[in-house]
Amino acid sequence: MSAERRVHIALYSGIVVPRDAVSRSLVHKLEVLRRLIGLGAPIDVTVFTQSVDEEEPEFCVVPTVAELLARDEFWAADVHVFEEGMYYDLFNSVFVIPPDRPIMAIEHNSTPAELVAVPWAREAVERSHAQRHNLTLARHVACDSEFNVDMARSVGVPDERISVLHLPPAVTPVTPPRPLATHQGPVRLLYLGRFVSAKGIADMLELADRLIARGDGRFQVTLAGDPRFSDPELIAAMEAKAASTPDQLEVVLAPEDAAMAELFERTDALVIPSYHEGYCVPVIEAYGFGRFVIAYDAGNLPTIVAGRGLVVPTGDVDALEEAVRRLADALERSRSGAPLVLPTMRGELGADDWDAAVRSHLRGYSAANFERRFLGVMSELIAASPAGLSPTLEDVVGARVAELFGVD
Repeated sequence: MSAERRVHIALYSGIVVPRDAVSRSLVHKLEVLRRLIGLGAPIDVTVFTQSVDEEEPEFCVVPTVAELLARDEFWAADVHVFEEGMYYDLFNSVFVIPPDRPIMAIEHNSTPAELVAVPWAREAVERSHAQRHNLTLARHVACDSEFNVDMARSVGVPDERISVLHLPPAVTPVTPPRPLATHQGPVRLLYLGRFVSAKGIADMLELADRLIARGDGRFQVTLAGDPRFSDPELIAAMEAKAASTPDQLEVVLAPEDAAMAELFERTDALVIPSYHEGYCVPVIEAYGFGRFVIAYDAGNLPTIVAGRGLVVPTGDVDALEEAVRRLADALERSRSGAPLVLPTMRGELGADDWDAAVRSHLRGYSAANFERRFLGVMSELIAASPAGLSPTLEDVVGARVAELFGVD
């Protein structure tokens, strides 16, 4: 009997860097495929990217489509999987992929141009919006949020070719996190994201000013994010404010996953005053650590907060401050001996009911849920490719999916 034909899969992203949702989306898929290979699946994987911080054996750095077309691995690929968010040249290779090689695209969304103040960044965003039309060439478009389904529809992708594939958290607790009510001292708030106007960092700084102004030490605020994708002027303003009130405001630049876990562990609430969110992984990460979430009602935030936290009108700093103070009052009462009752969009919830509601919500965003859904789509695409779904590969995928059932 002849050996079964190996399936060649190509993954694509403009960049692969830490603490970037699009990068993590690709890395999660690579990890899933590596597990299949470890279980005996006849698969080969190549990752094409224009820039990477740390290279892995599967990575090929190719800055342009012209260089990509010179690679044998590109032409050998049976299935092509593209991350779609910010513009990158490699995504334009969809126009030369043979029609019998299925394409999957992941819709991550991109910031509306009117929310981008820096001219060169606004131009890049506008190019991203134009490039979204490439999605129409994909056999399947997996949107990482329900909100992003409308992005795929907006360029003409029919519903039968669209699904939702929630990204799992990149940072999870190693040990059970402390209960929310047990921390003594100031109420600790965490902002996590890029330091750009669209993420509401100016509103976050105004909120911090208001909370600190009374001088009673009731709040501590941490601003964390990656400076590489941020506005240097905003970072300078943040650092100046932090220097003047070091006991109540701190800035953490480019935290690695271990540092992020420590930040979540010592915080009480994540605050996301963003004017646009296509997904927002930090919300799921905060819930995973048993932390409260307060956010604006922009984009996907109401869906991913899911009534377990507080959501206020976008741009309304008064409402944001009121929400923070409602949470602080609840935490301070509990730290004085009263039962913890949390104010949420679903009404007041006792600690046990809130924990149960959060755990239920997190099941739809787990790594196991992501892997099951991704393997389901990949099996269909491989079956439609020249390689076909071999008995060995079908058995390996089936065994892995069966193993994942019942895993949160």
